[in-house]
Amino acid sequence: MGRPITVYLDMDGVLADFDAGVGRTYEYKSDPPEMLAKGFFRNLPVMPGAKEAVAVLQENPMVDLYIATKPTTKNLHCATEKYEWVAEHFPSLLKKIFMVCDKGHLNGDFLIDDDFKEWGDRFQGNFIYFERNAPLSSWDDALVVINEWTLGDKLGA
Repeated sequence: MGRPITVYLDMDGVLADFDAGVGRTYEYKSDPPEMLAKGFFRNLPVMPGAKEAVAVLQENPMVDLYIATKPTTKNLHCATEKYEWVAEHFPSLLKKIFMVCDKGHLNGDFLIDDDFKEWGDRFQGNFIYFERNAPLSSWDDALVVINEWTLGDKLGA
């Protein structure tokens, strides 16, 4: 059996339902004004299927799971609120958070993220696109890919 694979989960749009917090489908062009308010990141709902998918990933001994999130500098409460959010919804990942402005610097096997344009070519490992408008099927697809890698031992020893 090979080494465990490193999987990063994006927060906004993958674990946390950013669109619900904004109140509409958000397109990555400019920051929506809603996200600048204190409490925005702390009060985002959990993305449908996220808790179940994280539980499945954490049960897999061949997966080393982390959160990778980009904080905004336009709302200085953002970083603290993201930690508080994780403490409430995914406490087992609280000490496994990477807050990075450039996910291209992460070293890992998979990044599950909803922003292919920004990170798809910059992340050095395998990028799994997460469709925010279809979270349940996105989680299903991601779990299949990761399960195939861990069962297939594609990374070697």
